[in-house]
Amino acid sequence: MKLCVVAAVVLAVQVLGVLGCGPMRGTSRRRGPHRLTPLVLKQHIPGVAEHTLTASGLTEGRIDRNDSRFRDLEPNYCNEIIFKDEEGTGADRLMTGVSTISFASSIFIQ
Repeated sequence: MKLCVVAAVVLAVQVLGVLGCGPMRGTSRRRGPHRLTPLVLKQHIPGVAEHTLTASGLTEGRIDRNDSRFRDLEPNYCNEIIFKDEEGTGADRLMTGVSTISFASSIFIQ
């Protein structure tokens, strides 16, 4: 009987110790996934201005149609983004590609 009580106490201590190793602090339950809400017009992520270093890194300068870098731009056909395209040329969809090298180097520069 005494051995059974000691075993139960040891088991309870071990279970409480293991609960602390979960994905969150302490023994709290895991929360459900956050509900994704669509962006409102004029809302952007990250919530900082487009031309700041934290949002887009160092600027390379303006690219216009006569620039040699204009043909390197990639069209973005994402249905979740509404482009104004007032001229009707489709040039509003052109964006610079994501450079993983510059992103990785910007992490280590800080």
